[in-house]
Amino acid sequence: MKIPIVSERTDEVWVSFRHILQRNGKDRPFSEATVGWITREGKERAHRGVAYVHPNDAPERKIGRKIALARALQDSGLPRDERRQVWIGLLDRGMRV
Repeated sequence: MKIPIVSERTDEVWVSFRHILQRNGKDRPFSEATVGWITREGKERAHRGVAYVHPNDAPERKIGRKIALARALQDSGLPRDERRQVWIGLLDRGMRV
């Protein structure tokens, strides 16, 4: 989903989520968030955050989504104000906290 932000880098940030929650052998369940944008120079930037589920825990999408998104935003190097705009944009679109 695309989220409009006020920034010197870009006009919008896109966020996508992926969940792999089946336990089959040695694969661990995880949630993944990807945060990306196109810079003013036309280059595409994307950063990924992953939240793995501990073997003793039950997979929960809501918690995994938040942890993965926080890691992706931290890795992206966006300033705090821009990261806050992404969170507010997701909450306005119905992401539950």
